[in-house]
Amino acid sequence: MPAETLPIYQIPDFETEKINPSEFYYSELEVHLKTHLFIQKPHKHDFYIVLLITEGTGTHTIDFRNYLVKPGTAFFLSPGQVHSWELSEDTKGHILFFSGSFYSAFFTQKKLMSLTFFRSNISIPFMDLAANEREELLFYFKRINKEFQNPGWSSHTQLASYTDLLLTNAFRYYLNKNKEAIQPVKEHDLFQKLKMLIEVGFMDHREVGYYAQQMNISLKQVNTIAKKSVGKTVSNLIMDRVMLESKRLLTNSSLTVAEIAAKLKFDDPSYFSRLFKSKTSYTPEQFRKEIHS
Repeated sequence: MPAETLPIYQIPDFETEKINPSEFYYSELEVHLKTHLFIQKPHKHDFYIVLLITEGTGTHTIDFRNYLVKPGTAFFLSPGQVHSWELSEDTKGHILFFSGSFYSAFFTQKKLMSLTFFRSNISIPFMDLAANEREELLFYFKRINKEFQNPGWSSHTQLASYTDLLLTNAFRYYLNKNKEAIQPVKEHDLFQKLKMLIEVGFMDHREVGYYAQQMNISLKQVNTIAKKSVGKTVSNLIMDRVMLESKRLLTNSSLTVAEIAAKLKFDDPSYFSRLFKSKTSYTPEQFRKEIHS
């Protein structure tokens, strides 16, 4: 039997006694790091994460890209992303987990999807905050902490409201720093639909025509949506997702290259290896060795 590719943690793995543990969790980062040592190795989650660093340095690796950790950096992770970190012992900050269902019970799923820092694989998942921006976000983290530690009547509503204000203000700052993240509403909605279809279908459907058909638009239209949004064709987006999955499997499973090729629906392992090298400049074996060296 092939080994499980990655540990997938759920919010109750981190908090079992307080408010709605299956959907919401907050902790000061220094406490979280000491309590949950297992999170330092690569893993993924089934919830959203907001992380704010106030002290310390290090590296945060998200889907095989390294980001510098320093005071004033904020990170935003969506379900399914693989991450790990190496942090200095003096690292402090705030960390928040919430499920999509928790947020959507009070606000719309459409609003959550509009927060482009949560766009897995295509957006920068972090930003450097100015001093005034950091203080603004710290205010909401502190309100969340107070409510989380001393829950009362309608605490779920309070926590959802503070979370929404935290995200809204963070996204304002993000837009100011990333002008390309702004899209017309219709175009944004269509691209979000395309992205979700690729996420669900990339293992079985590599043809652009399938996604055009699912969206009830032409091949030209679906490629135009992709190019305007991220400067890539739909074929590029599909292959990017296949390559990301192959990297995740090579890094975090004991599956052989042939088993990974089969899992990703490649009939010929040697073709998979050639394709992987053409996209990454490494053979699968070289990539695995480099990652674990």
